[in-house]
Amino acid sequence: MKSIILKFLNIPFVWNTLQNVVGANQWKLAMYPSVFTERHGKILDFGCSIGNTTAVFADFHYLGVDIYPIAIMAAKRRYAQYPNIKFHCADILKDKLPEQDYDYILFAASGHHIPDSNIRQTLDALLSYLKPGGTLRFFDIIRQPGKDGFTTRLLTRFDQGKFIRTQAEYEKLFSSYAVIDKKIFESPSNWLIKQQDFVYYAIKKD
Repeated sequence: MKSIILKFLNIPFVWNTLQNVVGANQWKLAMYPSVFTERHGKILDFGCSIGNTTAVFADFHYLGVDIYPIAIMAAKRRYAQYPNIKFHCADILKDKLPEQDYDYILFAASGHHIPDSNIRQTLDALLSYLKPGGTLRFFDIIRQPGKDGFTTRLLTRFDQGKFIRTQAEYEKLFSSYAVIDKKIFESPSNWLIKQQDFVYYAIKKD
């Protein structure tokens, strides 16, 4: 039964509708741009899915990257009228991206889809596309035993990503990087569902 539910949730339209119902998309649309002081530049959005949060970066020279062709096709249709917004299907550990020297990389809500064996390599691969002085902005949901309530744990159970980490695990991961900012974003609650909290790390490339 769980596998059937997960297959259903993996349909882009279904997942996007659920994200809107629980308020996740609205929250991300406010959270992600809040750490950017600039409203222009060249940005790479890793794990962009169907472009749910692309709109807040519409003034940037934007490239959204995702490994799933069906998501990229949906994103391309959605933003076809924006000449500065492009999407590309690629495996960051195997494929070369069409451009380099980005001012910013957004790595948001994708870390929990990547196993421990690949997460550091993924960060390093993305950093190679940053220009000197550029920053990688990392957001991801976290698991908080003892704090997460029933509905939060239920969301975690049915999340499409299977590598939801604790704050301590992310602290260990980022301890070897040039972190210039970090914080916890407390998730909002609607009348029924409390979402997972997010960690945020900003890494600067020398």
